[in-house]
Parts: sequence; structure tokens; C-alpha cells
Amino acid sequence: MNEMYFKSILIADIKEKTARFQKFKKGFNVITSQENHVGKSSMLKSLYYAMGAEIDYDNIWDKNTKVYIVNICINEKNYTIARFQKGYALFEENNLILLTKSASYELPKKYEELFSFAVYLPNKETKKIELAPPVFTFLPYYIDQDKGWSGLYDSFSNLNQYKKNDRIKSLYYHLNIYNRETIELMAKRDRIKEKKEELKEKEEKIRITLQALLEETQNLLPADNLDELERNLQIPKENISILVLELGNLRNKIQTLETTMAQHEHQLEIIQEYKKIKINTEIENKQMILHTCPKCGYMFDEEIYDIVRSNYNVHNETYMCQQIQLIINSISSELEKYKEKYVKSMAELEKQEKIYDESQDSYEVYIRQRGLKDSVNHFNEQLGDNVYQQKQCEKQVKEIDKKLRKLPNKKEIEEKYIEEVRLDIIKLDAWNAAYDGKIKLLNPIKAQGTLENKIILAQVAGLFQTMDALNSSTIRFPFVVDSPRAKEASHTSSKEILKLIFEMNMLPQVILATMDYNDFEEDMKCSAKVTVLTEKKKLLNNKTYETHKKYIEEIFALLKDI
Repeated sequence: MNEMYFKSILIADIKEKTARFQKFKKGFNVITSQENHVGKSSMLKSLYYAMGAEIDYDNIWDKNTKVYIVNICINEKNYTIARFQKGYALFEENNLILLTKSASYELPKKYEELFSFAVYLPNKETKKIELAPPVFTFLPYYIDQDKGWSGLYDSFSNLNQYKKNDRIKSLYYHLNIYNRETIELMAKRDRIKEKKEELKEKEEKIRITLQALLEETQNLLPADNLDELERNLQIPKENISILVLELGNLRNKIQTLETTMAQHEHQLEIIQEYKKIKINTEIENKQMILHTCPKCGYMFDEEIYDIVRSNYNVHNETYMCQQIQLIINSISSELEKYKEKYVKSMAELEKQEKIYDESQDSYEVYIRQRGLKDSVNHFNEQLGDNVYQQKQCEKQVKEIDKKLRKLPNKKEIEEKYIEEVRLDIIKLDAWNAAYDGKIKLLNPIKAQGTLENKIILAQVAGLFQTMDALNSSTIRFPFVVDSPRAKEASHTSSKEILKLIFEMNMLPQVILATMDYNDFEEDMKCSAKVTVLTEKKKLLNNKTYETHKKYIEEIFALLKDI
């Protein structure tokens, strides 16, 4: 199994001339005490801090005055990593193989070589895939007393250079779902999709511009030179003359039809009025009967009515009204047709007048026409290229999706993780029906109060158990866990928590800090190297510094001059 574990740590305060040297064994290690403030947390914080992960210490601990030196074993090979402030020295056995102040690239690059493992994430600002700093390599392997029990995978600091959703996806690396090639493919796919959206927006703008240009060119005759333009301009000039003559004829015809229709309407009203006011039916007596025109008030007698009636050669008033109405309808229909022709001719005249404008210089018209033509051609080319690029983007996305489908099945891995976490929560006597359907690898469940520690621990354990069940080939690191019982008043609950931690034998090493471990030691099935701290605020001492003084000062001299 690909693995790494801590063999020892040496912490030395250069200013106070004090130090602490602590050995660890492969497997289970416990740092315990009966009192607080003896340095358990500071020792555990220093392990991954020495390796380049940023961690917040309490105010009493000045990390900038201290040299941190850890001895580690990677697949049976021994290495030493020393840190002072932002400087790092990495030794293979006793040979210096790296001296750097670059924890963002050179150090993780060397770790990638040694661990055969690295995490690559998209930068929040540039969107480019980059090698993530060491903190993301160790992210699930440390639970801090101060921050780790209030949020899953929140124990380290300085994580905000990446988006939260991207940060937690680093877990996929530990499960062997992602590697550098995978994340680069996904980032490439996202960039291609963004490019396609930009192309789509640009396409819309090009089409709007083209439509406006095409509308403008409708009023311009095409010409390849000035002579051709002059000849083409004669066409609208002649058309204008024809249209003006045609409009005059149409206007005269409309006026004639309107006059004729008015006459028929007038005579129809006379007959209709006569029918209403005819009183005396004894026409033989030829008694003079006066009638009044309903429109103009003119008085007319029977003789006038007879004249109107004789015009239509009909004696029956009702039938006469029907015939006159038919004539009026026919004239009205014909009049509408001529009016439509008149409107169309006027529109055509306006169009031809726009084409032919004697006030415009022919050369200016030619230049404008050529410019618009060139612009239309240019934007058509842009549109064609834009559509082609969009199709290429779609093709590239499909190819990437095809490659990504060959990855380990995320669904199966997620199901295994859910199963393991569920069992762990039940073991810790913290199960609640509300958790059904809520357990997700990338969206941790939360709890409050005394259950919070249990729920966080169950999810971390579930991750390691899933890695083990799937035989993940990625490297396993030490699990460093500080004060998992801090919120547990119950002796039984405390024992359940410790038992679950001691079941993590799939890991090369567990380093646990907890109070009063002697109260639970007999219940633990696995043996552990137990270190008991007794003196408050005296984790570092002068005697240890003197013992390792030469080595400490050699390392300090090397690091301070980087």
C-alpha cells in the first residue's frame, strides 16, 4: 500500500532556546493528559504545519519564532522536512533535495514526485487548473480542536484561493476518481462551454447588424463602377416619370368614381324620402304635392320625382332602391381597387425617389453602395466563422464527455460512502431519520450540540472506509485528530468515539490527542503508543533544546538565509 507516516517531530523556539522532541510509531499514537493547556493541540497542529499546510495556533504560540522538523517515512524511505516561517528544507535520508520558500509550487511539486499524488484545482480568479498547495493533499487527514469540530474539512486555514465547491472536490483525488488529466479535461470543457456562450451572444449581435445593413442596401442599386451606377440611376428616373403619370390617371379616375357614386347616393335618398312622405295616392288628380330633400332641404314636387324615376326607367320604388344600391356597391368596390393601386404606386414612387436623388453626388452614392456591400460581405464571413466555431465547440465538448464517462463510477462510490457513513452514525448512537437521503460526499450533513463531533467523525471515517473498500491506490496519510470528545459529557459516548477512531486500521497511522485516555485504554482493542503530558504551558523546554542544539541551529541557519 502506498503510504506515509510520521516518525518524529522536533519543535524548537529559536528565541527562547526551548524545544520538544516527540517520537511516533506506525499505527496508533495517543497524546493525553489529565489537565488542559499542556500543549497537546500545539504538538498536533505542528505536524502538518511543518509540511506546508497553514494552521491557526492560539495567541500564546508564536509560530514565527520556531523551527519545525518532522521525520517521515514514505513507502519505506525516510525523509526529513524542516520549516521556519516561509522557508522549507527537504532531505532524503541526509541529502538535501529541496530548499525553497515556494509552498505554492516547488514544495507541492516535490510532494507530487514523492507521494505519486497531487491535487489540481481551478484557480478562482484565473479559472486555470493549477497544482494546489499541500493543504489540499492533507485536507481530510486532520481535525483541529478549534475549527475541525464545527465544520467538516475546515481545520486548515488559507483555503479561499479556490471556490468552496472546487475545494471539496479534492476528495475525489483520494478516491482515485480524479487525477490531473481528469480535472484539466473538466476545466477545458468549462472553458469551451463559456466560449460557446460568448460566440452565441456575438452571433446575435452580428445578425442584428446584418439585418440593419440589408435594409439599408435595399435602397441602393448595385454597381461595380461609376458608369454602371449612372446607367442604373436612369432606371429609377424613368420609373419616377411613369409613376407620376400613372398616379395622375389614378387620381382622376378616383375623383370621377367618387362624383358618380355621390350622385347615385343622392338620388337614392330622394326616392327613399318620397316613399316615406308620400301621402296623396290619387296621382290622377295631379294635385301638387311638395316634398323636401332630406339632405339639403330643397323642396321638390311630383314632377322632380318623376324625373329621378325616369332616369332608372323603373316605376316600383322598392325595386328601384335595390337597383340603385347595387350600382352604388359596384362603384364603391371599383373605387377601393383604384385607391389600393394609388397607395401602392405612391409607395413605389417614394422608394424610387430614395434611389434617385439628384441632390446626391454619384460618386458619394457609389462609395456608400460599395462600402455597404463590403460590410455585408464582411459580416456574413464573420457569421459563417462564428457558426463554425460553435459547432467545433459542441464537438469538443462531446469528445471530452466521452473521455470522462470512462472514469470510475461516481454513483457506485457515492453509494458505498453513504452506506459506510450511515453505519458509522449508527455505531455512534447518533442516527436520526432526518439523515436519510441527506448523506452526500460533496455536501456534508451537519448536526448541532453534542452530536456534532459524532456526525463529523462518521463522515471522515466513512471516507477512509470507502477508500479501503474500493482498494484506492492513492497514498494514505496519517490521520491526526485533536480532542474528538470535547463536547461529550457521557463516558459511553466518549468510548464509542474512541472505538471508531481505533477501527481506522486501514490508515498507516493515527495520532490522537484526548483527555484522560487511561479511563478508556482497556476498552480499546488496538494497542497504542501513549504519551502523557503533565506540565502546563511547558511543552518546550531548555533541556531538549540543548540536546538537539547543534542540529537545530544548523537547520535554522539553512532556512533563515533562503
